[in-house]
Amino acid sequence: MTTGRRDEILSAARELFLRKGYAATSIADIAAAVGASKAAVFYHFKAKENIAAELLDSPFTAVTELIARAETQQLSPAQILTEYIDGAAETGALFIAFATDPSVADLIPQHDADAACRRIIELLAGPAATPADRVRGRAAFAVAQTIVPALQEHAGSLDDALRQEIRSAALRALGTGSGS
Repeated sequence: MTTGRRDEILSAARELFLRKGYAATSIADIAAAVGASKAAVFYHFKAKENIAAELLDSPFTAVTELIARAETQQLSPAQILTEYIDGAAETGALFIAFATDPSVADLIPQHDADAACRRIIELLAGPAATPADRVRGRAAFAVAQTIVPALQEHAGSLDDALRQEIRSAALRALGTGSGS
């Protein structure tokens, strides 16, 4: 069994969880969606809860990786905001769907999201940030986080134009206009 099959299972489960809900999706449904047996799904995941937990963990992993890249590669504020917004747009729909489903409340991983948010704000404000830079960094990040209500308003999917509008508004809050 390959990592590719594991990714197929995660992708199929994500789509099924979004369409049918977590509780209404069975391992048999997931297996059928990837053209595999239930045993093949269980080879990769001990239980449906493990699939959900991994799907829910991926946004936090992506933010952690974004912070690491921003620190080592000195990404620009535009790059940080673009990656954050695009990542949230890709994973946010599942998070929203799970947040309204009490059957998965215990599966939502506990991460220090506040620390990650503070670090992104620091990176947006820049080195040797003034109090005004920090205010602009917080404002830009707050605008970027409007991705969540935008996803709710648009059935969990955002087109490139809306993502670009959020990015441009965040950059304006940061004081850098809409360019990179």
